Formats: sequence, structure tokens, C-alpha cells
Amino acid sequence: MATAVPSFAPDSSRAWVVVFAAFLVSFVTFGVTYSFGVFLKPLEAEFHARHLFITGIVLLACARLLLPCASDRKNRRPLWPAASDRHGRIANGCGLILTARVQFFPLMFLTYGLGVGAAVACTYIPVIAAVGQWFRVRRAMAIGISISGIGCGTLVAAPLSADLIERYGWRTAYEVFGWTSAAILLLCAALLFRPPEVTGRKGPDIMTVLRTRAFFFLYASLLFARIAMYVSMVYLPAYSADIGIGRVAGAALVGYIGGSSIGGRLGFNALASRLGLLRMYQAAYAILLASFVLWLIAGSYVSLLGFTLVMGIGYGGLAAMYAPVTASIFGVEELGELLGILFTGFGLGSLIGPPLAAALVDYTRDYKYPVIIATIAAAIAFLLVFPLRRYAMVHIKQSAAADTRNYAGYQR
Repeated sequence: MATAVPSFAPDSSRAWVVVFAAFLVSFVTFGVTYSFGVFLKPLEAEFHARHLFITGIVLLACARLLLPCASDRKNRRPLWPAASDRHGRIANGCGLILTARVQFFPLMFLTYGLGVGAAVACTYIPVIAAVGQWFRVRRAMAIGISISGIGCGTLVAAPLSADLIERYGWRTAYEVFGWTSAAILLLCAALLFRPPEVTGRKGPDIMTVLRTRAFFFLYASLLFARIAMYVSMVYLPAYSADIGIGRVAGAALVGYIGGSSIGGRLGFNALASRLGLLRMYQAAYAILLASFVLWLIAGSYVSLLGFTLVMGIGYGGLAAMYAPVTASIFGVEELGELLGILFTGFGLGSLIGPPLAAALVDYTRDYKYPVIIATIAAAIAFLLVFPLRRYAMVHIKQSAAADTRNYAGYQR
């Protein structure tokens, strides 16, 4: 007769409570951030600001990801995620509420750029790292479910933003988001439990990991993929409006990316157990590139809808698998710090893609240039991800053997 897994052990019932909390954190933080493109034209109309300055707000918010997750250097593990989440939920709620009251445009760089950006940096990374540490057998599935909150949040927040703006204005929309997100993140803080200590193997030194070619290709491919995704999230509503699509319908396209990404997150993780984690991770980049090729030739709402559905699948697949891929290659001992460092690539992506697209749009008044930039970035990411398998296999075999020994020790 099988012995029940203790509640404090990996893959236990408490671990799934942490997954639920991580899902809500992903839902709130990225649902709000990825809906920024819906606010682009209302902000331009009210403040008469150039695209470069408006996108600079979300650029600053995403650039907060350049600050890796804080870690306990002495004990070589991420700091307890609830501490980061506490500061993050305060920053998120206050940032959005203060943004709704801004009368002088440059203040938005502080209220939204720093406030909301701090929420993403301080909540998402530690919580996803905690999920990775709570699981051994079902880690990929657990992380996939956790970050599917990003897709659900985008699916809900983008069209809801457009509807609230149409009815009450952009200020009320941010006010509603501010109070609601603060309440949800407060609930999440109560549901986060300290992950169990990892025993049986000391992980490689973090600087040793950073010098490996496997980490270089993992980081670089994520960087260019994020350039493509950030540009599309910010400029898809404006591009839609430019070809005559209504505000709510254009915002719904961003929501469809989030909706289809849920299928990508869950579907790719399910196939990874049969076809291989790295193989499916590379397939996600191929699908992402194919989606931007579709956007290049799109000229109607139906064709844009096809782009969003395909992009969501590819984006969801790579978003779901980059954390399990990192854990499978390098282990979970340094997972929090490694994910924090990988997230700096997301911040760099925001520093490169949207400002370049904004400068070209300001100069040419042509929204085709963001599409071209995103397609080039997706192609580079696709080329960079393929050498990863060549350098990663030895690390994967070592980590898998160690994880099996650790899980057997918990069962005893």
C-alpha cells in the first residue's frame, strides 16, 4: 500500500495550493501589463505625447525586470517569495491607482513605469521559482498551469480595458484594475508556503552556470523572442485601428493571444512528456516565427485573428517551458536566481523592441514597421534556440538522475 505524501513534501496538496496562488499572480501582473497597448491611443489623445514617450512608460515597467530576483547568497536560495509578493502587491495597486490620477504626463514614468514594473519583478519571478521547487515529478505541468494565468489575464484584461475605456475613460479603467489587483495579490500572499529544502545534491555555482553555452543560447533566444512579443502586445491595437478595426475589436485581438496561449502552455507541456521537453521548446519558437510571417501579409480582421491564434500557441509554449527547461538543465537549487537573471532578458527586450518601433512609427506614421521588427526578432530567436539541445543534454541527464534520488528520499 502506497504511503501518502506529506503535505510539506514536493508534489503534495500544499504544492498545488502554491500553483493556484502563482496562477493568480500571473493573471493579475501580466494581464494588466499586456493590456497597455489598449491605452496607447487614449493616452496619446489626452497628453498629446509622442509614441516614443508613451511606450517609454511600459519600457520602464518592463526594464524593472533587469533587476534579478533577490536571493539569499549565504544559503544559496531565493528569498521567501511572500516578502517579495508583499512589496509587489503594494506597488501594483498603488501604481495603478496613482496612474489614474496623473495630470502631468511625465509622472506616469513613476506611477506606472516604476510601480507596476516593480510588481512584476517582485511577485512573478519568486512565485514561479517556488512552484519549481515544490515539484519533482509534475514540475513541467505545475509551472505550465501557473503561468497559464498570463494568458487568462490577457484574455480578460485586454477587452475589459477597452470596454471600460469606452464607457468610463482610461482613468477609471486603471482605478478598477488597481483596487482589484491589490485585493487578489493580497489573497495570493496568504496562500504561498515556503518550498521544501532540496537535499542530496549541491547545485553548480551560479557563475559557472552563466558561463555555459547552454545558458547563453537559452538567454539570447528568450531575449529576441521577447522583443517580438512586446512589440506585438504594444502595437497590435494601434495597428488594428490604423486599418479601420474598432477599439474593442482590436483590443480583443490581444485577448485572443492570451486565450490561445493557454492551449499552448498546457498542450506543449503535455506533448513534452512524449516528444521531449527541448524538442517541444524549439517547436514553440518555430510556431512563433510562423505567426509573425502571417502578420506581415495580414490585411483584414480575419487574417489578424489567425495571427493572434498562432502567435498565442507559440508564445504560450515557450513561456510554459522555459522554466522547466532551465530546471531540467541546471537543477532547482538555483532556479529562483536563474529565472531572475533570465528575466533581465525580458527587460532588455523591452528596452530594444518597443522604443525602436515607436521611433519608426513617429518618423513614418506607418504601423507596418513594428511588424517588421517583430518578425526579424522572432527569426533570430528561432535560429538561437536550436543549438541549445546540443549543449544541454549532459546537464539534463545529470539533473534528472539527481531529481529522482531526491524524490525517493522524500518518499522514505
